[in-house]
Amino acid sequence: MKKSVQILLLLIITITSICCDRGDRDRIPAAAVRVEFASQAMWNQYGVSGSFIHRRFILSQKIPTGFPYTLSSATGYGGLMLVTNEHAVPFVYDLCCPVEINSNIRIEFDEENLCLRCPKCGSTYDISTGAPMTGAAQEGRYFLQSYQIAPYGTAGGQLIFR
Repeated sequence: MKKSVQILLLLIITITSICCDRGDRDRIPAAAVRVEFASQAMWNQYGVSGSFIHRRFILSQKIPTGFPYTLSSATGYGGLMLVTNEHAVPFVYDLCCPVEINSNIRIEFDEENLCLRCPKCGSTYDISTGAPMTGAAQEGRYFLQSYQIAPYGTAGGQLIFR
């Protein structure tokens, strides 16, 4: 009886540790995120469509040029990376590398390997999940900070938000 209780306890501890070890998704300091694409035409001009298309949004630097930011606009801690995967599904991540945690060290799209990469630490991340693939991010299980995209307004727009 005692041995079966010990085995059951060991099993519960093992399952709990496996389930709870999903990685760190909140290393980036919390910051407001709100980017509005008021219409489908605006999304077509400044958004992403097609496979492996990417665009950066950095309010403080007015990137992309000409984007009509509003008073309520906010682009996270380091800026935003709007990117599509091989199925043209869009995802949004904070540009800040979760290893470096510096708003001026920003991830980039790696055209050769079709992933996101930090130019300083060299860590790479999966486009569809933000999961670490290589480098210090993989060792520490540091995921990119992700944000939401949802339909917005009545003219076919989109909203990126936290």
